[in-house]
Amino acid sequence: MGELRLYAIGIDEVRDMFGAPADRAERLRSQAAAALTPAQNPTEHQGLLSRLGPIFRRVPGTPVLDPDDPTPEDLERILTGAYVPRERNVATWRVLEMLIKENSWGATGVMLSGEELDTFDFALARGGVHAAGGLRHVLNTPTELPLRLPPGLSVGYHTGDQAIWMAESYRQALAEIEERDQRDLAYGLANWLDGFAPWARLAASQGRPAPDLVGFWSAP
Repeated sequence: MGELRLYAIGIDEVRDMFGAPADRAERLRSQAAAALTPAQNPTEHQGLLSRLGPIFRRVPGTPVLDPDDPTPEDLERILTGAYVPRERNVATWRVLEMLIKENSWGATGVMLSGEELDTFDFALARGGVHAAGGLRHVLNTPTELPLRLPPGLSVGYHTGDQAIWMAESYRQALAEIEERDQRDLAYGLANWLDGFAPWARLAASQGRPAPDLVGFWSAP
């Protein structure tokens, strides 16, 4: 089963993580420290690492055994804008997604196979949603990040304005979506996408860019 993960964060904020200036690099380094340092007593650790979900597959506090598990060196390659060797590509994407999650205004996710993703987009289209509002269109819009996509991972984005438009389009299509699971998914996504307008106002008050919609989809 595949997994779709959506984040509300300015795409330029993500791009600027690569070769970040010293002050921002230090903040990002602090955010990642708990995830990349095994806890002495995992049962007592309830901070950042406990909220990472599927990004890191190992149990907190255990040695790094999987060659695709992230290391501090993978983080430093992002922060310094250094070359990422092919064998560290998956691990570096995991670090990057963790940083995106920590700095996003909101996040949501759902288990979806490739076939389910496509049939959902088809249901949206039958309900009158323009093809640009489909999830595949989000995932296929290049992020222009300086990191190669590994097999089985799709990453794309839409602007915040497009996210707001998607919410409106999904809600208008609900009555025409026949399958209950697809209708429920459209309803849930519309409700989450409704957050982009207030998040944009909050971002402006904090001097941050308005959030864009950044999507990850992992194949099984």
